[in-house]
Amino acid sequence: MKHRLNIAAACVVSLTVSGFSQTKSTLSLKVAGKTRSCALYVPSGIAKPAVVFFVHGANGSGGNFENETKGDVTADKNKFIALYPSASANGAGGIWEDMSGTGNFPFFMALLDSLDARYKIDRNRVYMTGFSQGGFISFAAACYYSDVFAAVAPVSGHSNTACTLKRPVPMFMTFGAQEGAASFLKDRDSWLKWDNCPSQETIAKPYPSSNPSSKAVRVAYGPCGQGTHVLVDSIIGQGHQWPGASNLVQADEVWAFFQQYTLNESSAIPTAGYDYRPPRKAFPVSFAGGTMRLEWKGNGALNVEGKVIGVRQ
Repeated sequence: MKHRLNIAAACVVSLTVSGFSQTKSTLSLKVAGKTRSCALYVPSGIAKPAVVFFVHGANGSGGNFENETKGDVTADKNKFIALYPSASANGAGGIWEDMSGTGNFPFFMALLDSLDARYKIDRNRVYMTGFSQGGFISFAAACYYSDVFAAVAPVSGHSNTACTLKRPVPMFMTFGAQEGAASFLKDRDSWLKWDNCPSQETIAKPYPSSNPSSKAVRVAYGPCGQGTHVLVDSIIGQGHQWPGASNLVQADEVWAFFQQYTLNESSAIPTAGYDYRPPRKAFPVSFAGGTMRLEWKGNGALNVEGKVIGVRQ
């Protein structure tokens, strides 16, 4: 079931963009009698772009969160549209009234419909990340709109206690180690169950291993149901804040995770940058007439001393 609003019911008050050039603007919509606003960044050169929601925390605004996350830089490099919705119409002192339910999602769906009408977005590549209250809302997106959001990445927010998923949802959780891990680990355990993940974990400390000064620790689980994965990052020495002490760019890390998943193709394999190393499988080897023979199942190529010796079709 697709959760969409008729654009005619969501009156566009202002959309100061022109063509497909690089644009930073504000989109205002009237939804259910309330005027809502959203900071918007559209890179140049987009074609059927993905969309990433960046949802601010308490007492924030879309514009402030845009500056804090530096998500525009990541969007520009990777050619996706970045959305920074505000809890309040004027963008000031915003408190999200419904953090764990569906109250904000008519606004979010209206934003998607408006973007689709203008930019022909890729509905299979819509994602959400958010901090604190925005993290709660990101979890709600996964619980109630798993047929809309291909993957989510909550930061320092907590999950619903129960979810009825339409599909397993790739999940990337991040929290500051000084916040206290117990409640975040409960969220992890819930999503390992709901995404049907194996209990075996892969730990990278620090993450990435190529950066010894990094303060991030990454625990990865998977593959889970339908090829999804659950990642959990903790930031040593950091409290309740959008990650800034990790020596990583959180928006880049989030996009690196998101880009592997779409609604119509969820069987992604993490890139090497995730330090995700599934168990190695041994292949039976035999020799006959000076020829080495390797037996394996499935498609693939086997390489010996730099030479591809066979591809199984």
